[in-house]
Amino acid sequence: MRVVQYVFRRGAVYWWRRRLLKKTGERELTPVAISLRTPDLSKARTIAAHLAVASDGILRQEGREVLSPVQVRSMLESVARAHLAKLDRLAILETADGIAADDGRASDRVMGWARRLQASQGISARVGPAERGILTTNGLTEEEIEEVDWTLDLLRKSSRGSFPRQKLIALLEDCGAPQGQGDIQQAERIYYRGQAAALLSVNRRWSGEYREDDKLVEQLLSTNESASIALVTARKVAPEHPTSGAKEAVTVATPRDDNPIALVSAHQEASITELAEKLINEKAKLGEWNSKTQRQVRSLVATFVEMIGDDHVRSLAQSRVAEYRSLLLALPRTYGKGQNDRNIPLAVWLERAKGLPDNKVGRESGTLNRHLTQLQEVLVYIEACGHKIPEFSGVSKLLSKKKGRARDERNPFSPEDLAAIFRQPPWMGCQGLENRLVSGPMIYHDALSIVPYLARYTLGRREELCGLDVEDVLEEDGIPYIFIRPNEHRTLKNPQSKRKIPLIGEVARLGFLRYRAEIKALGYKLLFPELRAASDRTPLGDVFYGDWIKVQDAAVPRAAEERKVFHSFRKAGGADLKHAGVVSELRADILGHGGENITEERYASTAKLHQMLEALQKLPIVTGGIETREICLRRDILKRSARPSARPRRQTKRAEGS
Repeated sequence: MRVVQYVFRRGAVYWWRRRLLKKTGERELTPVAISLRTPDLSKARTIAAHLAVASDGILRQEGREVLSPVQVRSMLESVARAHLAKLDRLAILETADGIAADDGRASDRVMGWARRLQASQGISARVGPAERGILTTNGLTEEEIEEVDWTLDLLRKSSRGSFPRQKLIALLEDCGAPQGQGDIQQAERIYYRGQAAALLSVNRRWSGEYREDDKLVEQLLSTNESASIALVTARKVAPEHPTSGAKEAVTVATPRDDNPIALVSAHQEASITELAEKLINEKAKLGEWNSKTQRQVRSLVATFVEMIGDDHVRSLAQSRVAEYRSLLLALPRTYGKGQNDRNIPLAVWLERAKGLPDNKVGRESGTLNRHLTQLQEVLVYIEACGHKIPEFSGVSKLLSKKKGRARDERNPFSPEDLAAIFRQPPWMGCQGLENRLVSGPMIYHDALSIVPYLARYTLGRREELCGLDVEDVLEEDGIPYIFIRPNEHRTLKNPQSKRKIPLIGEVARLGFLRYRAEIKALGYKLLFPELRAASDRTPLGDVFYGDWIKVQDAAVPRAAEERKVFHSFRKAGGADLKHAGVVSELRADILGHGGENITEERYASTAKLHQMLEALQKLPIVTGGIETREICLRRDILKRSARPSARPRRQTKRAEGS
């Protein structure tokens, strides 16, 4: 197994091996293997470095240049093509998030010139007087020049003077170039040149100058015209009353490649991103992936491609999947949550992670497994399209193994916890909307005061309750209920999550039905309209969580240590129903779970509303101390004010540099 370039372990010691010399009459270089005579990896690395330098000199004495012009062009094209694809995706996402074209153009221009200066001066590049003059000549403002200098400083500190070596080696291997130290250094400069070229093509992304589209249309028009001429010619020579043989002649005379789509596809490269996007579109059309899953897959593919450094299926291998897992465990947990995160190289994120505590780095078990299984779906699809992935065996051996029973992952709220929660100011009285946790005379009816007791008495999930529509609160046979079903605000976890849950009398006493009537009278569709964030991509439950966690921290200070979260309402309710003797099938229907076996799942009908109501009425009442009040809506809801945006500025220099 190779652990250092040209080094492998054989038995107890390390060896150095490289194609170095030619035998008489042979055109290819022959491997030379030398025992390093040490079992110590650090010593082997030191010796190998000296051997690599010496062997580079031998190769150059043999008349080999560092890199040929053809190899340089191949590397430039590969890097630029991959980076252009990445930047196109980012521009689409940022435009959807409201980023102005001027901001996007300026940001790309700054990073482009930073990379161009690195290509000429290396990782230690700085903006001096000469560089400042060049940047000014090329139209950069004083502020943008300062941004270039700051960006170079950030890149220099984060990379510690080096570029990911394995990515450069892979780039050299792809174009058949040697991998000596000089070759790697030259490849690093070429990599920066390719990135700079892609970044500085700002008019393509932000002003719509897609020259390739114009060429494509010209090609299609030319192809269609040729096909039409051929078809007309064939029809002219056909007899007025053709025989079967004559029909075959007409068919043969018609060009078989007159389909523009087929012509374009024949010239397309096998791009990982394009194949993944094709899979996403097909899954969306079949209704198998909702918008959230589609975004997740796009995001992980973008990260995976950036890690590889090449958006082509030829770079795929089982080892890449393992590398992706290691990358997820090394990145900060916040990576990917910011709209501009992907503008910062992975190397910068990995450097940041080194200064973070362990609980802020890496993906949690469930998130890690989701990334890997979604990546597997993409790779399986790529293989199904006819592209072989070397040694691909899936992700089963890379998945995180859960420790203990699933029921122990989160603990239920205790009766004391529930009592403490509903004694907090949002239910007893607060000072105002800005001071919900400070005692006072005001009681507001909104998501913060309603969703927690709905979770207690319906056992609904956080996103299910936060995403309710006004029309999801209904009545049947005199029983009020909430209808948990997919809507335009959110989907559901699985098919069995779609269900009707009756409302017990305590929910009505607390004012829920009166609240719903007033929200409907104001013309709202969403039951808790204050949860709609500035970005449609922000889950309603996440907006609610920002206020809820303050209440939970105040009422249950040791919640994190005791593994208690909002989901603990469901855990507590499920346990209460079990202790009250409610059968498992009925509990499953209330909770939105599938049956434990085929009899329960396939051959048992959903419980009736009155059956579920009888079961839910066995829940201990924990809100008896809350007084019934007149409905008091929030000022922003009455004024129909939009929620203020929490979106950060695209330029993050000050925040990151301070």
